[in-house]
Amino acid sequence: MKTIGIIGGMGPLATADLFNKIVSLTEAGGDNDHIHIIIDNNTEIPDRTDYIMNDGANPEKHLIKSALKLEIMGADVLVMPCNTAHFFYNRIIQYINIPFINMIEETAK
Repeated sequence: MKTIGIIGGMGPLATADLFNKIVSLTEAGGDNDHIHIIIDNNTEIPDRTDYIMNDGANPEKHLIKSALKLEIMGADVLVMPCNTAHFFYNRIIQYINIPFINMIEETAK
């Protein structure tokens, strides 16, 4: 079974909500039937909106670090529940070798 890596912490409740949805919607007869999920709940990532709108601290290196950390830990695919952080999606994918599901594109489909 594949391992999902969640780039989280940008709204810890959004991260918890995504985790809960994955677990709740997985058809599993027992604990061992669930999907392996690794979460990097990094609440120190600078505010994305502040960077985009007001020239605040750039969160890009923190997002890339989380993605790389999750890949090294064994994630086969990445997801990120923060809408605004997808502004950095194209930069993040340049540094990783695993698929990264783009929530914005998937929602548009």
